[in-house]
Amino acid sequence: WYQRRVRGEKGGQLLGPAIGANESLEFLNVSWNNLRRRGAIAVAHGLKNNVMLKQLNLAWNGFGDEGAVALGEALRNNTIIQWLDISNNRITAEGAKYLAKGVEGNEGLKHFNVGFNPITPAGACQLLESFGKNSSTVIEHVDISNVRVDEDLWNTLKETKTTLENLKVTHQPYLEGRKKPNPIATLKEWLEHNKHFELVEVFKRFDEEESMEVSKEILFDAFQQAHLPFDKTNMELLIDQMDGENKGAVNYTALLETDQIKWLDECVVRYNSNVAG
Repeated sequence: WYQRRVRGEKGGQLLGPAIGANESLEFLNVSWNNLRRRGAIAVAHGLKNNVMLKQLNLAWNGFGDEGAVALGEALRNNTIIQWLDISNNRITAEGAKYLAKGVEGNEGLKHFNVGFNPITPAGACQLLESFGKNSSTVIEHVDISNVRVDEDLWNTLKETKTTLENLKVTHQPYLEGRKKPNPIATLKEWLEHNKHFELVEVFKRFDEEESMEVSKEILFDAFQQAHLPFDKTNMELLIDQMDGENKGAVNYTALLETDQIKWLDECVVRYNSNVAG
């Protein structure tokens, strides 16, 4: 076990080739090692080439979306690994997309823990749909513990269970008839994990006339291109919340003068006031 012993990016770069060359170990725990960037990619490449490892614990590292891309490629090629824990690795909905591509062709994975990553309901849907499409899958358990179960995810869960009757999915409860979803709250949570993302830059890029307003139709395309973690229904509701006053366009003047989280809070206040009125 190498829990907390193989530290950081350089440690991962050393460990990766060792995993790839391993011909004896069947169980490996390298959780809590701050494996990230090139180190995370090296570990994933090692998994891709490994022919012995059956259980691998990568929890509490820093794989992020970059590492998820490499893990997706590994899962497409590795038919030996049966148990994989990548919980708490800062993987978003964008990273989940690549994991989904990997499991769609995987024939060996039985237990997959992606809990406590900000993959959002949309990312969880992609993963489950990919397992459902895979006629050769042997998956028994998928852990998406922290993901909020919205209507789309609930429907995907039910659909996947019709194809994979023995599949167990660990998830939050779905409360039918729960209050209307709040995409701005989801966006705020996503921004906490993507601190480099600047909403104002998206608005500026698509405001060709420099009018300080972007139409809702153009903003929908802009947010899709920026890979915001929403399906069509919630993306439309998000933009409605930003519009607030139902003008058909979002004015972002105030966004230039304040923190983006505070601006989003102000949007919700305007939207709720308009709905109540």
